[in-house]
Amino acid sequence: MPRAQPTPNTAPRGEAGDYEEIDVPNTLLEKVGPGVGASAIALKRAERVVERMKEAYEERMGLEIDELLLSYEEMQAAGTYDLDLLHDRAHEIRGEAGTFGYDLVSDIGKLFCELLSPMGEVGTNENLAIGAHLNAMQTVVSQKVKGAGPEVAKQIVAGLNAIVEKSRA
Repeated sequence: MPRAQPTPNTAPRGEAGDYEEIDVPNTLLEKVGPGVGASAIALKRAERVVERMKEAYEERMGLEIDELLLSYEEMQAAGTYDLDLLHDRAHEIRGEAGTFGYDLVSDIGKLFCELLSPMGEVGTNENLAIGAHLNAMQTVVSQKVKGAGPEVAKQIVAGLNAIVEKSRA
């Protein structure tokens, strides 16, 4: 997924009453009919498959984050940054992480992608912010922190969120 390049919205804003809300009916259920969808048996089978894959995924995720960190260190040494590569790999990691119970990695990955999306150049502050996100992801995985994590993890996410917000300003 390519980095989203935000475009400023320069359209004039309307006043209250200048617009009309249109209610669009959802006719999909009418077309499909009641009782259609995933069966409880199929859902249980999928849950068992995901459970069997967790251990292998944890190892693979750790390797993927290590490789991402190594790629970033090589970019730093060369002085050229492939922000699209960093974004895409982090986006993949964060997408899978939540599926396997690593919500904190997913949250950090989301913030990391938000940090990278508008970034054009990498200076000292950007280097520090990128490193902080990657190191946080690596720490969460190496410590096997699942779910939202303990209170300290929430504070880390809040700190990373502040970094992203400051970079937007």
